Amino acid sequence: MFFCFRAVTRPVIADKVSRTELVNRTRGLVSSFLLAETSVAKLSKVEELNHHFTEFPSSRIIALKNSHFVCTLLRISERSSNEKLKERSRQCLSILGYVDDPKGAGIRILSIDGGGTRGMMCLEVLQVLENSLCGPKLSDVFDYIIGVSTGAIIAVLITAKGFSIKTCKEYYMQMSKDLFNQGRLSGVSGLLTSHSYYNTKKWVRLLKQVVGEDSALMDSCCRKGAPKLGVVSSIANTPALQPYIFRNYDLLPGRESHFKGGCDFLLWQAIQASAAAPGYFEEVALGPILHQDGGILANNPTALALHEARLLWPNERILCVVSIGSGRSVVPMEPTELKLATGLQDKITRIVDSATDTELVHLAMQDLLPADSYFRFNPYMSSNYSLDEVDSEKLVQMGQDAQLYLRRNRAKIKAAAATLLKKPSVYRRFIRFARHFSNLQGFFLPPVF
Repeated sequence: MFFCFRAVTRPVIADKVSRTELVNRTRGLVSSFLLAETSVAKLSKVEELNHHFTEFPSSRIIALKNSHFVCTLLRISERSSNEKLKERSRQCLSILGYVDDPKGAGIRILSIDGGGTRGMMCLEVLQVLENSLCGPKLSDVFDYIIGVSTGAIIAVLITAKGFSIKTCKEYYMQMSKDLFNQGRLSGVSGLLTSHSYYNTKKWVRLLKQVVGEDSALMDSCCRKGAPKLGVVSSIANTPALQPYIFRNYDLLPGRESHFKGGCDFLLWQAIQASAAAPGYFEEVALGPILHQDGGILANNPTALALHEARLLWPNERILCVVSIGSGRSVVPMEPTELKLATGLQDKITRIVDSATDTELVHLAMQDLLPADSYFRFNPYMSSNYSLDEVDSEKLVQMGQDAQLYLRRNRAKIKAAAATLLKKPSVYRRFIRFARHFSNLQGFFLPPVF
């Protein structure tokens, strides 16, 4: 893609570093990188640059003034024989806000709802979709993957770990059984002492075992062709709740998202924050922000994904949006018998159900997006499964509900798979090649202030 920047609006320069010092330090690091002669020296310099850009995001504009900087990173990321250097160069490009063109005929988005252990229904749908691709994994056919709460776990396993859905299911089932098999007494005790029914320390330990204790969000962009990842939480310590997006990318300077977010976090931190459901787990404090379950505000994150994708690829069309739900109940929509009063628990339950409803977002997407590019899969549930369901019979029934739904929607699955596998036109391939060639030669437009 070509580079054209507007002035950065976010204040990101640390108080102890003056503008002049930052400019000189950034120029010095970039020059040292460009002058380094060996792969080992370049690796050391690019790692130093990655740390510098993360600590001082506004320094990215200073670096991008050097016309040879990005094209050198691009050449290294494609041609170097040092695999580690290639990975760190891709990471540096992602921090700078550079993105590769979509791999298919347009932007392909996967959005996964929250829903506790009902995420097994999401995985059943994703398994059939992946099988319909006849070879590629889901991470190979999507450009942007977003998830909230249980969907965040699945999104990270697909994107950052590169797992097949079969492997995701194995990890997911084991995590659910290890976490939610807990005595009522200890749960009530935790609820009273820390507002957390389940053991948060055990939850963190399980996350570290599965995704890695030191694995960072930005590590997941080192693999060539890796999709962009969004993990959604809710900011709890502001006057009004608002979404927060953990990203494995940064946006170009001047392209500001409507939603707060960051990329300087570990994978397990992002998942823990996204799944910190009130009453189930403790809130998560990361820096000045207190995070709660993203499903409180955006249990269906499809709209957030579209917004982010438009910022990343403003000149590409939306080819395919696949939205995966974690099950919906068949409930009567007509008013029941009029009552002057209902129980407090019933009122709270209705409010929570309304706040976490995913179908309203679906209806909006259905009206806004073409029918041949938007695919929503949300199996009907034969029973009201709880978010922490671990009963083996209920889990089997959950899987059967999903399979019944999928048998009835075979044509829709095949249509989604066919759309995902569409190849770009000859004209589109030529445009992308010309754009990439220009970037490699350093002919992109300079930053504009």
